[in-house]
Amino acid sequence: MTFDVRNEGGGVTGTLRDGVRTLFDPVQSAVTAVIRPVADTADALVNLAGLRAENDRLREDLEEANRVLAETESIRAENEVLRQLLQLELPGELLAQSTVARVQAGGSSNFDFSVVLNKGADEGIAIGQPVVNLQGLVGYVEAVTSNSATVKLLTDPDHAAAVRLVSTGFVGTAEGRGSGDLKLVSSRADGPVEEGEVVVTFANRYPAGLIVGTVARSAEPAAGVGIQTTIDPAVDFERLDFVRVIFFLPGSEEPPVEDPSDGDVPAGEDVP
Repeated sequence: MTFDVRNEGGGVTGTLRDGVRTLFDPVQSAVTAVIRPVADTADALVNLAGLRAENDRLREDLEEANRVLAETESIRAENEVLRQLLQLELPGELLAQSTVARVQAGGSSNFDFSVVLNKGADEGIAIGQPVVNLQGLVGYVEAVTSNSATVKLLTDPDHAAAVRLVSTGFVGTAEGRGSGDLKLVSSRADGPVEEGEVVVTFANRYPAGLIVGTVARSAEPAAGVGIQTTIDPAVDFERLDFVRVIFFLPGSEEPPVEDPSDGDVPAGEDVP
């Protein structure tokens, strides 16, 4: 004879089963209560490690993207400067007789007002040739090798150039001061100069008409000394990069015809 008590849940077996369940359910619940947080914590740690790894990868990807973007923007900016240099408007036919170069080094000290270009005699560059950028006159070539050239800047204290004010025809000399501005002097001035007047080269060391800067402050002529004031250079000499070397040598262009009362080229101009 066989008794089936599986579905009835009664009898001794059912009673034992219920008793065991009653005895061990609290234990199982307690164990589960302990194990589940531990398991959840382990899962959280695994997920955290994965998130950190993914975050590191994303950060590296972002840094690489920013680097590529910066390089792209730099190349785009350089291309724009080169394009503008190639289209630079210069007096006469000077643009066709020139070459673009890049500054590869600055002066060797705070008292060295020069820069070194990455092109030299092999590219047609010679001593005495003017150097300009998109802003205006930079200086002239004072030394050259086969593949490099040294440019003396307008700010060099030993540099002087004949200049003219566009609006009045006033002629004077722009002298380097070793700092950001230039000194404008003329012993023959018979009238004032006004702040903001545009200053360009007067033919001699440089071809006529190259932008030098603007008068920094107004000045009146004084007896015995003429006019002395300053010029704000058009060029930012702290941020020189691409330049254009003009294949022009001092004395290869006749100066413009001036009124005889103007006299000779201003003192201080270094005539070769």
